[in-house]
Amino acid sequence: MSTFTKRREALTRIAGGALAAAMLARPLAGLAQAPFPGGWPNRPVRFVIPSGPGAQTDLFARYVADTLSKVFGQPFVPENRPGASGNIGAMAVVNAPADGYALLFSAASFTIVPAALNPDQPYDLLRDLAPIAQIGVGGLFLSVSPDMPVKSVKDLFDLAGANPGRYSYGTTGIGSTGHLIMASLLSQRGLRMTHVPYKSSAEVLRDMVGGILQVGWVDSTSSLGMVQAGKVRPLAHGATVRAPRTPDVPPLNDVGIPWNLDGWLGLFARAGTPEPIIRALNAEVTKLTQGEEGRARLHAMNAANPPPTTAAEFAQKIRIDLPQWRKIAVDNNIKTAS
Repeated sequence: MSTFTKRREALTRIAGGALAAAMLARPLAGLAQAPFPGGWPNRPVRFVIPSGPGAQTDLFARYVADTLSKVFGQPFVPENRPGASGNIGAMAVVNAPADGYALLFSAASFTIVPAALNPDQPYDLLRDLAPIAQIGVGGLFLSVSPDMPVKSVKDLFDLAGANPGRYSYGTTGIGSTGHLIMASLLSQRGLRMTHVPYKSSAEVLRDMVGGILQVGWVDSTSSLGMVQAGKVRPLAHGATVRAPRTPDVPPLNDVGIPWNLDGWLGLFARAGTPEPIIRALNAEVTKLTQGEEGRARLHAMNAANPPPTTAAEFAQKIRIDLPQWRKIAVDNNIKTAS
């Protein structure tokens, strides 16, 4: 066989192998795009956060957005839209097309609690948004200043019962989660304490440390430093689980107070967003939160990691929780959040 013939056969084999490789690669590339209508995402995705930048929730939202950007190959762009108890951010997604290009990363305090307080708010949580994934479980600490002569929730309620109207408690505003929880607990026991609304958990902590306020519901993340320094003393966690960085703070259930409502973070889309997009986002967010880094970031926020849930299971949790929050608001004549 001549040198020319050998060279031609070798080139033919190389070309044939390249063609075969290309034919094998073609179906794989097609599979990567097949599940999503319109080739989603083929442009940037808005990632709306209904609170200001810099807080732990915002930082975690940006971590989720960055991870999804890497997974899906398009930027998921964080967009802070604070105000109106979360309604401004929610409406930015509700008013967007149901095509998966606008997502809402929110918290129970910005979604389900405002919906419970105001059934006539600009959007319907159950009708206008599609739950995608629940992220983390948390709550507030019922805390007292160190000079309060109580060691437990029972002690606090006994003291309030013996001194009607003498003690005050602070929360982050009228209609806030802490206000709803405390109003429910006090009314069930026929107790009276004066509600003092603040604008933030930081302000509640400031006045507790300064001796101005003796009882307060404070964020279980931002209060960690004060708790660890002994400047405020948490009596109970207003959730169904123990927080990972403060496992010695009992949930309300563990101190004999029936309670089945939690705070959470969650991802939502506009109602009507194609189901394959919802499923894909749920799968990736679940993978993120169940992974080592995601769990560590949640725990750094003092948030527990719930078992994985489908989008349908998250939606069902909202349908169960919303009437309970609404009943608390109605029973205690709490009508508006601030």
